[in-house]
Amino acid sequence: MWARLEEKGFIDMQDWDAIVVGSGMGGMTAAAYLAAAGRRTLVLEQGDVLGGCTHVFRRKGYEFEVGVHYLGDCGRPEGNIPTILRGVGADKHVEFREIDPDGFDVLAFPSVTFKVPRGWNAYRDRLIETFPDDAAALRRYVRVIRKLADAVDRATTPASTRGIATMALRAGWAAPLAMVPLSRLLDLCGVGPAPRPVLCGQTPAYAAPANRAPAIVQAGFLKNYVEGGAYFPVGGGQVLSATLAEVVRANGGDFRLNARVREILVGNGRARGVALADGEVITAPVVVSNADLKRTYLQLLDPAVVSPLKRKLVSSYSMAWPLFNTYLALDVDLSKTMTSSQIWKFRADADFGPMQKAVSWERAGRNRERWLETLRENAGAMIHIATNKDQDTALAPAGHSIIEIMTYLPPDHELWGLGADGPVEGAKYRDNPDYLAVKDAVTEIMIDLAADVIPNLREHIVWKEAGTPITQERYTQSSGGGSYGIEMNLRQIGPLRPQSKTEIPGLFLAGASMGWGPGVEGVMLSGVGAAGAVLRRDLFAEIRNGRVFGAADQLPAHDQGWDPLAVATDTTLRGQKARVTNKTN
Repeated sequence: MWARLEEKGFIDMQDWDAIVVGSGMGGMTAAAYLAAAGRRTLVLEQGDVLGGCTHVFRRKGYEFEVGVHYLGDCGRPEGNIPTILRGVGADKHVEFREIDPDGFDVLAFPSVTFKVPRGWNAYRDRLIETFPDDAAALRRYVRVIRKLADAVDRATTPASTRGIATMALRAGWAAPLAMVPLSRLLDLCGVGPAPRPVLCGQTPAYAAPANRAPAIVQAGFLKNYVEGGAYFPVGGGQVLSATLAEVVRANGGDFRLNARVREILVGNGRARGVALADGEVITAPVVVSNADLKRTYLQLLDPAVVSPLKRKLVSSYSMAWPLFNTYLALDVDLSKTMTSSQIWKFRADADFGPMQKAVSWERAGRNRERWLETLRENAGAMIHIATNKDQDTALAPAGHSIIEIMTYLPPDHELWGLGADGPVEGAKYRDNPDYLAVKDAVTEIMIDLAADVIPNLREHIVWKEAGTPITQERYTQSSGGGSYGIEMNLRQIGPLRPQSKTEIPGLFLAGASMGWGPGVEGVMLSGVGAAGAVLRRDLFAEIRNGRVFGAADQLPAHDQGWDPLAVATDTTLRGQKARVTNKTN
């Protein structure tokens, strides 16, 4: 397309200094840092609300989270998320509340229920108390994991070969164990069968099973939560994207909603801007794509500007499994009977890997009834009670509670009756009887699972709704409806994952598929990494040394009436307006 635009004189136009495609937290963080560093930055979001998987939605007086359940290490100024917010002057605008430190995660299996406490010694001692026959093996395991965790710096370790080398030096004797699968590490430590479900029970938090996830991934996760504590943002996940949107606008940038990018324009060997689905062209010398990695390379870029080798590599990446979310509103106050803990409920004494294998669509012979029966027997889910984690925000009417039940499902369009194509390719599904039947059946399985840990759950339900992997794919354009990017496995870890700077000058990447991995912290780190690559400076080092970018004093106060969802859906252009340069179809 760029060649045609050159003929019309577009080559000399520059509407913005930088364009960010997608408003997930990777994109919003990159945009905030670019704007605060003086680059006029425009965020383009194809949906009608900012935030990607951190946004919220409201139904009849209830507010539900799409993807924020807990965040690690947010109680200390040196935690990565507080540091990132402080770097653009927003740290005082977001408050975090700690989740029950005696058991921020409750792992509930048929044979055992284990509360994961904050603190390495407390964690080790509770493991030994619960599984005394494996005491020596558990000491070995915690010693290795803690040694690796002490060597990990999530901001710098995954970002480069140099970061990995630095980690290896710090890890010393434990370094050779960093890249062995978690399940193999348990073998080497001599851990028996009884503790294994518990030790692997948190792997769904990073969407990689123990037989494929390197031990270093588990170490980084436990460092963040066991060492740093688990937190929830007061006001919900939307607070994060709304606050960064205010940073963008306070520093001369802006965002646009319902602006779907059709193509990232490349001309004369470098990024030149984007073309929207309606034909509008917006130019900039820098484009940061926070869109799904595969769609960025295989759909948003002209095949002529991507080498066949790169296209083959990107096509070969395996995605983490997508999520199915069930949302419930209850006419009972669960804060009176339950803690703020995250509850992981499993029907079988097995970790995430065997569950994946059991509920494989292929393993079920592509038979829906057989697949649903297998899911009933092997289901595992995370149960999040936001009203227990944030009792200061009116997330529900007084005396009511809201619950999210989240599980992983196979990334197969055929399972949902859609054939090979998904909603991005135009497949219709809302009235599809196969789709509706599977959606309703899985919803009921999830409710049954939650009812195992929440007494009398069904009789208190006043609202229920579900979001499928197909829903996620439609709203975020993600491959297979996933929200965790490419899986964190041995072939796709650290420097083996894509990096911020691409082979196309002016094009940069952010998001869950980058070296920093999935989760809110991971994608925010990717946003800082992308902005740093654009600016050619080590932003991590600067903000850790106290540097604050931009007009922090221009951020609006978050008083009692401040509504993050209103900010995230505000279409009023407050910064430099985008110029409609042309319509070209």
